[in-house]
Amino acid sequence: MKPFHTSSSQGIGLGNVKPQQVITIAVCLATIVTLVSLNELQTLIASSDKAADHAAYLPTHGDWRTVEQIAERAVQHVEHLPTRTHHGNPVFAVNAGTEKDQQAGQQQPIKQQQILKPKPATEVMKESSDYPPAPKECNAMEFTELWGDVVKWGSSFHTNTPGECCEACLKHTPAKHSAHKCNVWVWCGIKESCGGQYRECWLKHLVHPRATKPAREGPEVGWTSGIVGPDAEEHGTDEQDPADKKVRKFHIITTAQGDLVHWQTRVHYYWYLKQKEECDKQPNCEMGGFTRLLHSGTPDDLVDEIPTFVAQPLPESVVPHEYYPVLNRPYALLQWVQQAKITEEYVMMSEPDHIFLRPLPNFMKKDDRPAAFPFFYIEPHKDENIPIIAKFVPGGSLSRSDAETIAPMGNSPTFLSMQQMKQVIPLWQNMSVAIFKDKEANEKWGWVQEMYAFTVSLFVIGVRHVDLILHMMAQPPWDSRMAMGPGRPYYILHYTYGNDYNAEGKHTPGKFGFWRFDKRTYAKPPPRRLGDPPEKMQNDMVRALISHINEATENIPCWDEYYKTGQIAATCDEKLPNSIYPTAKRHQP
Repeated sequence: MKPFHTSSSQGIGLGNVKPQQVITIAVCLATIVTLVSLNELQTLIASSDKAADHAAYLPTHGDWRTVEQIAERAVQHVEHLPTRTHHGNPVFAVNAGTEKDQQAGQQQPIKQQQILKPKPATEVMKESSDYPPAPKECNAMEFTELWGDVVKWGSSFHTNTPGECCEACLKHTPAKHSAHKCNVWVWCGIKESCGGQYRECWLKHLVHPRATKPAREGPEVGWTSGIVGPDAEEHGTDEQDPADKKVRKFHIITTAQGDLVHWQTRVHYYWYLKQKEECDKQPNCEMGGFTRLLHSGTPDDLVDEIPTFVAQPLPESVVPHEYYPVLNRPYALLQWVQQAKITEEYVMMSEPDHIFLRPLPNFMKKDDRPAAFPFFYIEPHKDENIPIIAKFVPGGSLSRSDAETIAPMGNSPTFLSMQQMKQVIPLWQNMSVAIFKDKEANEKWGWVQEMYAFTVSLFVIGVRHVDLILHMMAQPPWDSRMAMGPGRPYYILHYTYGNDYNAEGKHTPGKFGFWRFDKRTYAKPPPRRLGDPPEKMQNDMVRALISHINEATENIPCWDEYYKTGQIAATCDEKLPNSIYPTAKRHQP
C-alpha cells in the first residue's frame, strides 16, 4: 500500500485521476450497524476485554486480511492511482485480462535465480539549461516534477529562472483566508523536454510534501521542483544523531490470521532472522525480538517455529464476525499490549507480506516521535473527510490546520514506543468499532477505515507530528529500484501488488500474460524456485522479490512437502540452515 510511483524508465504520467473513479470494491459490507458513541463503546470493550484473559502467551508473526478483504484488494492495479492535481499527462489504461490471459499467466519454466543484493541508487546527471541555480532555501530538485494542488496555474504564468518561480511561491498570498498557501513550486526549464510548457511556473500546495513521491523524475523530465517553508525540513533519518547515544531496541510484532498468510509469515520470519543476524554483527544494532500475533483464538502449527502470541477474536457482542473480521487486529494488539512481557522499549508493527531487505534501524530519533510509512490514499485533510473525522474527535469539530497534522498512515509499518502503544491501542480499538458502526464513515473509507481509525487515534492522544519515511518500504512493481536515491535505500519490500510482464519485459499491469507474480495466486504455499521474470525486464525490485522468496523457500526445511499439502510436516529430515530458527522445535531432525 503506497503512493503510485512512476520510475524514470517507465516515463508514464497519470494526470488528474482520482482513485474513486477507478476503484471497484469487490466485497460489500452486508449490514451497517447504528453508530455507537465512544463512551458506549468504552463500556462494551470494558466488558468484553475479559476475553483477553484467555489469550495464551507462548514465549517462543501475518496479514490481517480475510478472504473478503483479499478479494477487495484484487483491484490493486488501479486502487493506488494518485489524486494530486497535475498537468498534461496521459491517463493510464487498465485491462483486467481475459480468462485465456489468466490461464497463460502461469509461471514460465523454472530456473534458479541468484539472490539480487540491494544496491545503492546512482544519481542521474544531465546537462541542464543555462540558467542561474535557485537559492538554497528553494530546495531545488532538477529533473523532478512534484505533485500538488494548484494555487497558481503555470499555463498563464512564466518565469525566466527556477529561482524566480521559487520566489513567487514564497511571496504567494492566498486569495482568501481558507485558501492554500504555496509550499511547492514546479518550473519547466529544458526546452527540448518541455515543449509548449517551457518556462511555465506552477505554484502548488501539498500536505506532507516530504512524504509524497514525485509525479515524475529522471533524465527525460524537464521540470525542476522545490519545497519551501517549514515543510521543506526533512525528519526521520537512517542515521542516528552523533550526540544521541541511546540504542533504541525495538520489538517486531506482526499480525496474522488464516491460511492465506501462513506461507507469507514463514517467508517473513525467515528474512527477519537473516537480517537480525546481520544486524547483530553491527555496533548498536536496534533490531530486537519478534512476535507473531495470531488473532484466531487457537494455536496453530507455527507456534513451535515462530514466537507467537495467541489472541482471542473480537467478541460477537461488539461486532458480529461475519461483518468485519479485520477488527480482530486492533483487538488482538490490545490484548498483546496489556499482557506482553518484552524487554524492548520500542515496537515496530509489521505484516506477513513484508520482506526485510537489510537490517532495520529504529526510525524514531532523539525526541521519540513516531515514525511510519505514508500512504497517499489516507487523506484526513481533504474537504470530504474533515467533517467525518470531526465526529470522532473531542468537541466534534476539526479545523483544516489540525486535519493537516493528521498523518497519512495506518498502523503498519509504524514505529512507536511501548508507552505510546499503551496510550493509542485501546483508543484505536474503540475508534475502529465506532467508525465501522457509522454509516457515512464506513461507506466513505471502506477497507481503509481501520487505517483512518489508527491515525485519528494518534491525533486524539496528542500526537501532532509523525516522521513519514518514504524509503522505509518499497512496493513493486511501482517501485523499480533498490533505493529511492543516494543514502536512502529501501528497507522493506511489500508485495501487495500483482506483477505482470510480457515476453519482452514490458510492464502490463492488470493484464495476465507471459509472466506474473501475485501473492493471491497462492492460497496455498508457492513452489520452490519460482520462475524468473523475463530477461529484458528492467525492474530490480521485482527481481529482488522473486529471489528473496526463492531463497526463503529453498532454506525453510521440507518446503516441497509443505507446498504439496499446505501443512507443516510433523517430522522433517532436512537440516536447518545455520543460525536460522534458533528456537524452533518442530523441525529439528
